[in-house]
Amino acid sequence: MIIVNKDDISSAVKQAKAMIKPSLLALENSLRFTAKQSRLFIRTNSGGVRFTTMIPCKCDKGKIDFIISVRLISSTLPFFTSESVEFIPDSRKKVVLLKSTELQVELKTIPLEVWASCKPRTNWNIDVPIKAGTLAYLVERTAYASDTKDSSDNRAMLNFSITPEGILNVTGLDLYRFAICTSKDKMDDFTKMSFTIPVKTLQAILPYLKDEEIVHLKKYTNEYAITSKRVAIYGHTPAADYYNIASYLTKYPSNSIRVDRKIFLRCCEVAAITNRTKISINIGENLMEISASGNGGKVENRMKIDGVVKSKFCVNPLFIMDILKKCPDQEIQMFYSKDGTRPLFFRGNDHIDMVLPIRC
Repeated sequence: MIIVNKDDISSAVKQAKAMIKPSLLALENSLRFTAKQSRLFIRTNSGGVRFTTMIPCKCDKGKIDFIISVRLISSTLPFFTSESVEFIPDSRKKVVLLKSTELQVELKTIPLEVWASCKPRTNWNIDVPIKAGTLAYLVERTAYASDTKDSSDNRAMLNFSITPEGILNVTGLDLYRFAICTSKDKMDDFTKMSFTIPVKTLQAILPYLKDEEIVHLKKYTNEYAITSKRVAIYGHTPAADYYNIASYLTKYPSNSIRVDRKIFLRCCEVAAITNRTKISINIGENLMEISASGNGGKVENRMKIDGVVKSKFCVNPLFIMDILKKCPDQEIQMFYSKDGTRPLFFRGNDHIDMVLPIRC
């Protein structure tokens, strides 16, 4: 018998259900419950991603293990109103009884054999500890650059790289732009390394982590894991890392200006009203014009700058606005080329963002 808090089990099942992708396979539409002493582990194995969460419990045996359909358990728990719920599995009848003071429900279990080949790895050649709050900030700052409709599944990832000095860089990259954000916390005793994790996986698990909680980012060849004391998620990434960011950074344009982020963002938002696919940025002496024309008319905005090198280029306003919205700095430095054909770089205190110009 397992006794759990009703709110705890409901929250854990909700977390696990969010990790499941619709499938015809019983394994991918089920939850595995494993109770060991005072802890109950709830696991999923769906769409190539394995998720584990843990809640406290009372268990009258050394170990209790069973599998239930996620649809059955998630639709049954809301009917329980008492503070605690008992799980009483019956291996002979192949059912588990959910019991409280006011309700009893018997659910059919799924054979444990379907999980025989799904044991998570225990040894990893990369294990990076990081605070959950820091990880959430780095993902929030860079995920937008790997989240366009044109990005393939393999490209919708974030790259984690650690320099020999122990500096962690997180990079988002697609065909049009990239974003790099650097952790302020220096890591000790780490050699240079690089690995990638899908953006959707990171965004799915982050809401269930506490800011000060230590999270471990792990990798072994093409397997990855994100683990904490309470939750864990496992999956696969391409074996090759294709984020050669150094080649981009060597192409920094020589000209730069400092702009007020909020004013620049407002000018881009107004220009995007008339044309959401292309705006023109004209840099003159001490003045920058952001303009656009389309079916909605024509817009021209001007703002003061400290630039002296003239240039003109066109960009997708949505990409520029993504950068300006995510940037935490009041002022941001923009690097540009005189002929307006090279990438635009935006540099702040702990980040670098890049956008490719488009044909005017």
